[in-house]
Amino acid sequence: MQVSGIDHVNILTDNLDRTAQFYERLMGLTRTENPAIAKSSKGAWMRDTHGNAIIHLVWKDPQTGQYEDYTPGKPTNALHHVAFKCAGFDQTIAKLAEMGVAYRVNDLPHLGLRQVFVTDPNAVNLELNFFA
Repeated sequence: MQVSGIDHVNILTDNLDRTAQFYERLMGLTRTENPAIAKSSKGAWMRDTHGNAIIHLVWKDPQTGQYEDYTPGKPTNALHHVAFKCAGFDQTIAKLAEMGVAYRVNDLPHLGLRQVFVTDPNAVNLELNFFA
């Protein structure tokens, strides 16, 4: 087997709309429905400008027992963060300020890299990498 990259990240949320809006506003992703799961649960695909699925959001419906052992916002065991290759550092910082979202910048000039660390509405740590 040869792996060439990550296909998508799955995030369980108890507030689908708020989470989708976060990724739309911050990262410019587009929300589309997920017909594959529409009959069993509610969710959405967050897609990039090329239509590629980047993030799969799944709503934790309180009326069903599905995902009862998982709680959005609680520690996710060994998963510490998800990293994304990004462009538009200055625009991202401005967008975070506009949204009132706390963030931390890490400059690594010896690698030609600037990083922004932010947390989504479900306590998922995001690493946004901007290469020079």
